[in-house]
Amino acid sequence: MKASDIVKKFGGNLFGDGNVEVNRVEPPENPKKDAIVFLFDPQKAEGLPEKSIGILVTSSKPQEDVASAYIIVEDPRKYMVDVLSLFTHETELPAGISKLAIVSSTAQLGLDVTVSAWTFIGKNVKIGDGTTVFPHVFIGDNVTIGKNTKIYPFVYIGPDTIIGDRVIIHAGTKIGTDGFGFLKTREGYRKIPQVGRVVIEDDVEIGANCAIDRATIGETRIGKGVKLDNLIQIGHNVQVGEHTVMAAQTGIAGSTKIGKWVMMGGQVGVADHLEVGDKAIIMAKSGVSKSVPPRKIYEGYMARERKEYLKSRSLLLKLPELFERLKKLEKEVFKNESKNTEK
Repeated sequence: MKASDIVKKFGGNLFGDGNVEVNRVEPPENPKKDAIVFLFDPQKAEGLPEKSIGILVTSSKPQEDVASAYIIVEDPRKYMVDVLSLFTHETELPAGISKLAIVSSTAQLGLDVTVSAWTFIGKNVKIGDGTTVFPHVFIGDNVTIGKNTKIYPFVYIGPDTIIGDRVIIHAGTKIGTDGFGFLKTREGYRKIPQVGRVVIEDDVEIGANCAIDRATIGETRIGKGVKLDNLIQIGHNVQVGEHTVMAAQTGIAGSTKIGKWVMMGGQVGVADHLEVGDKAIIMAKSGVSKSVPPRKIYEGYMARERKEYLKSRSLLLKLPELFERLKKLEKEVFKNESKNTEK
């Protein structure tokens, strides 16, 4: 791929040899003459070997001549997202419906749908145009899947689930499994039937090995544009607002409502029946035991507003010093009391 072709497709100001070709992307610390490198800080070009990079994308041309070609853009990060789409390597699947797939006679498949080998598609399933289903996927009865959705291997989609357009579901994820519902009796725990469904709206991406439980009654809903990392648990009847993002190993307990544009770090735990307001931020490893107001930053276990958390954390770190001072004060008080007793 030539530098001139990249600029023609995505824009930018080209300097140097427009005919230089690259076939991979590399980080700045591993420069290669056949690679394109993205440098967010032009000053970091200092120290790189001369002409060690094929194409360098940055916001201003560095003084050092480290590349054969330069693409100067206002926002290198955004430009990187555009260019990386040219270097993705997707497995090419045989088009159409595999003879090794089990597809119910009542299923309705749109145009240009790909269903791979060893996939099961149940009764009354509807799949929209251009959707791709990789091998070893289970799709239960009465499921609806939109257009141009991609479902990777070993995904389970339980009965009655609704999935929108342009959704990406990565390998090993389970959608519509039973929620964690049991009634405690003298004889033990009695399972509460889970008869609700899961709704996944448009443009959602779900990472590998996530679990999204079907509702006990009603629905579990993941809003438009939500991005879930790997290994995330969404409990039954949870509502996740549009464009919320969650990092790995986050768990949301049942019937909790998460607002729009919320950000959650890794290993966050949110208790049941709470509300997290729009545009709130929950820092990594936080345990949320009470509702979080909109636009607030919460941190810690148990989670509290970040300013309060940092203040208490600072005091906690000073405890050894305060303890030593307290012991000295006790000694002084004891000495004074002893003197007064002798008098």
